[in-house]
Amino acid sequence: MSWFGVASYAVAGIVHSAVTAMLVAGHPGGRSATWITAASAVAAVWGTATAALLVVRAPLAGFVALDVLHGTVWTASILSWLAPAPARRRSNGLLIGLSLLFGAWSVVAAVVQSRAALGAAPLIGGAAAAIEPLITSQSIFLPLLGINLIGLLGVEQVFRNAREEQQNGLRLLCLGVGGIFVLNVFVYSQASLLGGLIPLSWRGRGLANAALAVLVLIALKRQSEWERELFVSRQVAFYTASLVAVGAYLVVMGAAGYVIGAVGGEWGVELQLVFLVAALAILVYVLFASNIRARAKVFLVKHFYRNKYDYRQEWLRLTSALSRTGDTKLLAASGLEGVARIVGSRHASLWLVREDGRYQQAAWLDEDDRSDAVYDPLHPIVVFLTTRGWVIDSEEYRVEPDRYGNAFGDPADGLLPPDAIIVPLDCQGRLQGFVILSKPPEVDALNFEDHDILKTAGRQVAVVLAQALAQEQLTATRQFEAVNKLATFLMHDLKNVVAQQELVVANAQRFGHRKEFVDDAIATVRSGAERMRRLLDQLRNAALSEPSRNRSDASKIVMEVRSHCADREPIPDVEMPEGPVWVNIDRDKLASVLTHVIRNAQDATPAEGRIDIELASGDGHVWITVRDTGKGMDGAFVRDRLFRPFESTKGAKGMGIGAYQVRETVRAVGGDVEVESEVGRGTTFRIRLPAGAPQAAPIGLPAA
Repeated sequence: MSWFGVASYAVAGIVHSAVTAMLVAGHPGGRSATWITAASAVAAVWGTATAALLVVRAPLAGFVALDVLHGTVWTASILSWLAPAPARRRSNGLLIGLSLLFGAWSVVAAVVQSRAALGAAPLIGGAAAAIEPLITSQSIFLPLLGINLIGLLGVEQVFRNAREEQQNGLRLLCLGVGGIFVLNVFVYSQASLLGGLIPLSWRGRGLANAALAVLVLIALKRQSEWERELFVSRQVAFYTASLVAVGAYLVVMGAAGYVIGAVGGEWGVELQLVFLVAALAILVYVLFASNIRARAKVFLVKHFYRNKYDYRQEWLRLTSALSRTGDTKLLAASGLEGVARIVGSRHASLWLVREDGRYQQAAWLDEDDRSDAVYDPLHPIVVFLTTRGWVIDSEEYRVEPDRYGNAFGDPADGLLPPDAIIVPLDCQGRLQGFVILSKPPEVDALNFEDHDILKTAGRQVAVVLAQALAQEQLTATRQFEAVNKLATFLMHDLKNVVAQQELVVANAQRFGHRKEFVDDAIATVRSGAERMRRLLDQLRNAALSEPSRNRSDASKIVMEVRSHCADREPIPDVEMPEGPVWVNIDRDKLASVLTHVIRNAQDATPAEGRIDIELASGDGHVWITVRDTGKGMDGAFVRDRLFRPFESTKGAKGMGIGAYQVRETVRAVGGDVEVESEVGRGTTFRIRLPAGAPQAAPIGLPAA
């Protein structure tokens, strides 16, 4: 008995069984599909039965009968692909009938010879002993050769009669089925010409047949008429592949155990037992290890299965959404919609990084998704997305927090939104933002394909948003350049005003005694003064200089600015603690900031309204709050446009850089500006500044 032959044909039986299971699961119906499935099933029986006959040392007739059945069914299956013309049906029937006649002849000859062999040797010493007396006989091998030659003729007819566009799809199928026939022709032509079988080629035929079976399956999946119907679920494919792998493993381990028992001498049985127990333990571990099963499923689906998504359609849809013209906010909304449609999410929000490094909501699908929450850079979600770049599935984290390294603590803490998918928006290694999707009930647990498409879509959205933000910054820079150019032209006007004033001074000695000259001079001065005031009002906030960090008394500056702004209604009311309140900012800069905020409040508040200024300190900071009862601003303007350069609620009267200058001046010294406003209810500016240390008393003098 040859263990190599047993293993070879056993592997062929296992592989053909797996192929048959896949074909049955996705059977589309029709004659050709039925014949191919039947041929694969017969091949499974042929391989398994041949291995079993070798083990039990059966006579030659059993092997011949299996080969006849195997060759005849494969011949019928390949002929079924020919067009069903009446003449062709007759020729196909003739070829199949001839194959059956050859098969009957070969089986009868094998039975007769086997009986003769049994009479000569009543005790069968193995398959080789049964075949050996007949090895020079051609009465068995020539009919088998004829059956497989007919099969080769059928393969040639199928390929030659196919249209040119069909030949591309049939080429791989014809190679696979034709390879089976060529393999048999090679074995039996050797036996016919040399007067006996070559043991190595006959025993290795099973392994070669298994490889050709895989080629046939791949060919069938590529057939256009089978592609839509030949669909095998991932579970069926996984368990079938597992069955094939387990069967092959058991065959190999059995062969290795036999070798160990044969060469182990007096310890052969013990060594064989230890080896088989160890092999069985390894098999049990592999079958029950969840991480190995998960990796096997990913490998199977990734390399041998159709994609879950139509990537062409998904990419075109996302590209179309991102190609819409508009500002960053519109692009964020379009990108969010494109990502949400991938998994069919009906509630989603997109968060973008701000200048201070925190993440704020920039777009949402539904009004219920709006949120004023802000994610700090040290928030576990932000840290995880920045360091790992994974798609977060909150349901998966609830079940398997170890997979995420317990990054979000106890699932019961609710740090992750429930039933959510969080997609990072990564642009060149920087977390531009993230998308939070609500997971639809019909969506199962995410697999590798879901993660891949969501991460890739997130990167695409991040790149587009980064380009839009860069474009906005470039536009603002160009607008500042335009302001500088405008200042150059305004300087020319100032020069003209100065020239007028100099002319008045130069003529004062000559015509100063004339009333007409005096009246004209006063009118000229008045006109020039008004013109200069208008120019200065326009240029006051145009240039931003680096603020210094000189220590100033905020209480004194607040009172000075309040007195300066008392020329207009409503006059601000001030509430502050007694004594100085020191802040780390230059007094002129703080005065400019407060003047701008108070003037804006007066512009927005009617004379009968109210403006309150409150000064407070604590925890190393000083807060200056300016609250008015004016017309207010809507939340969208405060969130998206108030601090954007060249955005103004005053129309043509304002340049739109005052609020921007206020915030940049305050941030430059380590502070910040917060604004709350409601249309018709008023606006509140909260200016936070770093507190300065009290001034030390001079040496030798008591502190005041």
